Amino acid sequence: MKNKIVSLSGWIVLAILVIIGIFVFYYGSKPTAPPVGADGKISGNYSIADIMVLDKPYQCTFGKSDRASKIAGTIYTDGSKIYGEFRIQTDLMENEFNDFLIIKDGQSYTWTSLQENVGYKYPTAKSSNKNASPEEQSQIIGTQDKVQYDCQPWNEVSDSTFEVPPWIKFSELK
Repeated sequence: MKNKIVSLSGWIVLAILVIIGIFVFYYGSKPTAPPVGADGKISGNYSIADIMVLDKPYQCTFGKSDRASKIAGTIYTDGSKIYGEFRIQTDLMENEFNDFLIIKDGQSYTWTSLQENVGYKYPTAKSSNKNASPEEQSQIIGTQDKVQYDCQPWNEVSDSTFEVPPWIKFSELK
């Protein structure tokens, strides 16, 4: 039983690191705004930072996979904050699970469906680029990393989308 708890804790930390890697802010780089279609949609290989330069609310979907895992996600941004929902499948686990992310005010909050009412809070880190630290390089996608996004204007923006859930106990990671 103790080994199962340790194993589950390991998966939770792994899931959190994946989400951290998906959407972390990178300060000091100048993203370029992607072209926006006449209907307001964006589709192409862009970074979330590029999309946020538009300073407009968008709902974007993406998928990413490697040999051992698949991630499908939807992110919402109002141009300054991010909320994300992700479905993760991995060869290391029998069932898929969900991860959630909020980035606002220089802080990142993440929690998963694997463990109820528990999450992690940490200062927003830099993107996973070639000059990043080993920890940052191990992350899958950063906000500066190009991914195939399909975005549409998000017309139902609500500040409550970016509120940290009060029922989750966030432990601080530094």
